[in-house]
Amino acid sequence: MALYGIYGHHTTEACPWNNVQSAKLLKSLAEGDVEATAKGHGINKILGQYHSALEHTFLWVVDADDPHGIQAFCVATGVASINDLKIVPLITFQEGVIDGIKKIHGL
Repeated sequence: MALYGIYGHHTTEACPWNNVQSAKLLKSLAEGDVEATAKGHGINKILGQYHSALEHTFLWVVDADDPHGIQAFCVATGVASINDLKIVPLITFQEGVIDGIKKIHGL
C-alpha cells in the first residue's frame, strides 16, 4: 500500500459552478464508475475526496501502485484538463512523526 495525495486547483473561470463544460465533465465523472476507472490505472482505492469550493482546491487521498498510474487516471478522466495538479507521496502521522522521533532521538 502506498498513499498519495492528489492536490488540485482550478481558476474561478474553470470552476464547475461557473463553467458549464467543467460542470458537464465532473457530472459525468461523478455519475460514472470512478472506482473502476481508478482501478484500471493502478489506484487500489480512493480513500477520501475533500474539496474547498470557494478556494477552488481539492485533495484526494488514494492508495495506488505508483504516481504514473494516478497521472494517467487524471488525464483519462479529464480532471487534469481543468485543474493544476500535484501528486504527492504521503505517510501517516505515526510513520512520519512518531517513528521518526523514535529513530532520531531514541524516545
